[in-house]
Amino acid sequence: MCDGTEDGARMTIDIRRDHWGVAHVQAPERLAAFEAQGWVAADDRIWQMDSDRLKAQGRWAEIVGHKGAREDAFFRRLGLAEKSKTDWAGLGTEAKEITEAYALGVNRWLGEHKDQLPEEYRYHDLLPASWEAWHCLAVYKIRHIFMGTLHRKLWRGHLLATCGPQIVEAMQGNINDVSMITPTNGLSLDLLSGLPDALAANSNLLEALVDIDGGSNSWAIHGSRTASGKPLLAGDPHRGIEFPNVYHQFHMKCPEFNAIGLAFPGVPGFPHFGHNDEVAWCITHGMADDTDLFVETTDLEKIDWEPVPLSIRDEGQVDVYCGSTERGPVVIGDPADKVALSIAWTGTVGQDTTFDALLPMLQASSCEEIETAVQPWVIPVNNMLTADRHGHISFKIRGRVIERPVANRWTPVVGESANSWTGLQAVPFDQLPGISDPPDGYIVTANNRPSDSAPYISLDFAGSSRYDRISQLIEELSNASLSDMKNIHSDVVSLRAPEIVDAVVKRVSKFTHPLGDWLVRSLTEWNYEVSDSSVEASLYAVIRRRWCESVGERLGVSNPQAGAPGWPSPEAASRMLADGALVLLVENRWTLVPGLETDEDLDQALSSCIDETLTELQLRLGSDTEGWTWGRLHRMVSPHPMASILHAAQHLHPPIDACPGDSDTVRCGSVIPERGERAYAASVARYAFDLADWDNSGWVVPHGVSGVRGTGHDMDQRQLWLDCELLPMAFSDEAVKEIEASYHQL
Repeated sequence: MCDGTEDGARMTIDIRRDHWGVAHVQAPERLAAFEAQGWVAADDRIWQMDSDRLKAQGRWAEIVGHKGAREDAFFRRLGLAEKSKTDWAGLGTEAKEITEAYALGVNRWLGEHKDQLPEEYRYHDLLPASWEAWHCLAVYKIRHIFMGTLHRKLWRGHLLATCGPQIVEAMQGNINDVSMITPTNGLSLDLLSGLPDALAANSNLLEALVDIDGGSNSWAIHGSRTASGKPLLAGDPHRGIEFPNVYHQFHMKCPEFNAIGLAFPGVPGFPHFGHNDEVAWCITHGMADDTDLFVETTDLEKIDWEPVPLSIRDEGQVDVYCGSTERGPVVIGDPADKVALSIAWTGTVGQDTTFDALLPMLQASSCEEIETAVQPWVIPVNNMLTADRHGHISFKIRGRVIERPVANRWTPVVGESANSWTGLQAVPFDQLPGISDPPDGYIVTANNRPSDSAPYISLDFAGSSRYDRISQLIEELSNASLSDMKNIHSDVVSLRAPEIVDAVVKRVSKFTHPLGDWLVRSLTEWNYEVSDSSVEASLYAVIRRRWCESVGERLGVSNPQAGAPGWPSPEAASRMLADGALVLLVENRWTLVPGLETDEDLDQALSSCIDETLTELQLRLGSDTEGWTWGRLHRMVSPHPMASILHAAQHLHPPIDACPGDSDTVRCGSVIPERGERAYAASVARYAFDLADWDNSGWVVPHGVSGVRGTGHDMDQRQLWLDCELLPMAFSDEAVKEIEASYHQL
């Protein structure tokens, strides 16, 4: 890529592609580096970038038809595109410059390849428009809006209206008693305080709604526990496995910085995972309560409703009615329904300054400097770990945290001025949890509760199983090396399984299936490894699902609707039902479930689950129990978002493979109970940064760096990912040249 300068000279940007197609860019100045990042991202992922910005603009149904209309209407009503434009206008000069340079690179690629677009464009009529700088913010927001508490609050609202406060409290479990990243042991913040009153106050309010319906791991190990004497930083983000993959491997070097990492296609820099010459950073989802929903009844007539046309492929146009209250835009419901839900989300309330952090992160030279760099961060709230070449490791919560009344934490609340966010201020950055160089010599984050002290972050943290297991494995290491990081990545021991198995096998005697005794004996003797070859893992998983389904049926919440059909999504609802039903079982709160008043009732219910499990596995996998392995049952589907809807594009789906682990193991392989035992989420990247020798670092993604099927780099990392291996993460000029496969100039 050549660019003009004021004196007419030309700048040249060198791009080397390594054996796996990863681009290593050398640019004469920083804006040229970001221009090159935009060009390379478009070269590898233009359709993915284009589809994400169309979704943000509420135009996905123009490609996939009516199946995209529900979320299109949501994003139109939320005003996501308009808010992205406004937020971009409020960014600092440097953030604007890097997004403009990125957009320039994308548009240069489009200009050079207008006749060489990916195959996806054969299946719809929307050719890619020019990239605008604000599109970078839009695609970033679209990737994070549903990572917050929207669906959880809709679910608990339905549960409260249908079953009452006791069930809501019981299914949440004792969230005060979990492993924490930085415990103070003071319990100054009791997450269950005031709960009965808060839920009772909203119970009647939410009855009106019922009739109208990623996880990740990271860990930092101090040099005092490593073979090199320098820190190691590693982890893996957990998201839905899709094709193209959500992350894009990239390396850019200019006089101001030399940085490598996992980028979002469409977004400059490395917001989540990367390192420069001096410091490395990574994140896990902070699980923050970032969304409030308000039940609007009295103000609906005052809203200035505007019909906005939404185009649906092969079906023409429909009008979506958009309007706002003082609390936020109405996103669920309709003026004719007499009740609707408005929303406040940290990504749309106030100025989003997240992108002001992107360039300073690349320029930081220590843990302390990178924590200073991310002070403008807004979405999402992250657990950020850092390690530097000086030998320090650090943890810090970054992002916009806004404390609201206790009732707002649980469910949608009444739409009144007292519940709005007007006048509320974000928690100051220096009051968010953090720790540096802890005495144990390591820090672990796994979406668990960060602290037992204020400020309030969320109710909805992950359980402690992954956090505790990683901590166990690190405790065993005194001279940790990169190979030890790979072993942690691949671990499939479930620390949650023992209590669930124990709660089942000690309470069953009424099963009638001839293999019932064998099943109980198998689970009793299980080593709790959720491996491909484990038969016990299959038994355990199906029993879990059968129990959760039975609880949902008894409570009458199997198909929740809160505000409108499809909210919460059936997939999200089934996951939250599963979590809550298991809490009821292991914490002995199952007597709250209708029809389970006595031990005999529970025995009968669990025994029925065992009979159903055995019958189901015989039908699905045959009569030979040795063939009932988790690998046969737990298949990883990596859907292409368009191919899932348009039959003609089905061949764009990647192959289906066995996937070990489950949601409670370090090697993640989460399921959606609504869809059986298919793996829907796993590690969308793995990385390990060696601060003693950057070239000794490694990374891998599930498919490849390219999002274009048939290029050779679309699937070339697949087997290594399945084997839990890492590719070399070449950083120095010498290391890049050693694995260089192609070279050209832009």
